[in-house]
Amino acid sequence: MVGRVRQRLLDQSPGVRGRVMAMWLGASETGLVEVRISGPDADVLVEKAEHLLAGLRSIPGTVDVRHDWENPVVKIRVDVDQARARRAGITSEEVADSLNAFIDGAEVTDYREGDRVIPIVVRAIESERGNLSHLPFINIYSTLNQTNVPLSQIADFTPIWEFSRIKRRDQERTITVSAKHQFLKASQLVDELRPSIDTLDLPPGYRWEMGGELENSVEAQERLAKNMPICFALIVTLLVWQFNSFRRPIIILITIPLTFIGAVMGLLTMQAPFGFMVILGLLSLAGIIINNGIVLIDRIDIERAAGKAPYDAVVNAALARFRRILMTTLTTVLGLLPLIISNDPLFYGMASVIASGLAVGTVLTLCVVPIFYSLLFRVKIPAAGSGEPQTEAPAS
Repeated sequence: MVGRVRQRLLDQSPGVRGRVMAMWLGASETGLVEVRISGPDADVLVEKAEHLLAGLRSIPGTVDVRHDWENPVVKIRVDVDQARARRAGITSEEVADSLNAFIDGAEVTDYREGDRVIPIVVRAIESERGNLSHLPFINIYSTLNQTNVPLSQIADFTPIWEFSRIKRRDQERTITVSAKHQFLKASQLVDELRPSIDTLDLPPGYRWEMGGELENSVEAQERLAKNMPICFALIVTLLVWQFNSFRRPIIILITIPLTFIGAVMGLLTMQAPFGFMVILGLLSLAGIIINNGIVLIDRIDIERAAGKAPYDAVVNAALARFRRILMTTLTTVLGLLPLIISNDPLFYGMASVIASGLAVGTVLTLCVVPIFYSLLFRVKIPAAGSGEPQTEAPAS
């Protein structure tokens, strides 16, 4: 749809600069690259922005290349000759008030209709406001002499080119260059633009910074990682308190990296972009794998409490929990399939990571947890024909 609309604009309205954007659900438009240049001199900022714009236009497939100051426009500067104005008895304030009334309008009184108050505004008719040739003939009222004087008798008119808008960020003049690419992701487009950024050659007092999707992604990740150590410490504390042991939590925490094996495979297979939602998916996936490890170790302890030998307890627990863990994993993966098949714009990456990471991580968890439990608790395979039960080594 985006491609068809963009092509229709080019074919039927070649003189129109239009931006076609697909709906996005995050903080910034998906794939949008922004480079902000800040400094005191507007001309220098525009010059450097044009350098980046040229670099973006040289990349095949780049669209919506622009900066937010837009094109310069012609303005008329009215220079009041103070000597002539004093002779006519007119002040600069009266000139400004008359020009504002002529173009924008001046509120002279109110019209009341019941409890409604409607302002009455006086200004020039539309044909005169839109024609600069009428500007010299505007009459300026002199309060001192109580007469009208044409503006052309006390002022000169100079056409100048000025920016239609000058934007600021943190009280500093800032111009933002933005663009998208039809096929490349934001990070890939920045890599293509890197030679132009490296050759900006900004004077002292000027700086550039990245915006758009990359900036929002970094900010979201920083907020997420800010409290991550505290949350991880709470998880470890909770596991130690639950099992009253250090070895069992270590086994569970060892299973967390196993999730990344399946997650990476899913991202590569599904061609899903790595972003904030994928990070949330990894955290959710780690929680599910931790839960599987807790269930499995808890079942081993139950088997041992029932009087089973350590080796038999490990084997029986793995077999007993295999079907339940597998069914939970299967139903979760099937529930995520609609998001993956429909290529959901927000949850596709998260769903791909959770589904693939859970499928691979569950299988590895069912294999790794019993192995590490046997290693840390020194569970040995009983000798053939021996009926001696294997006991746990003394805890340190």
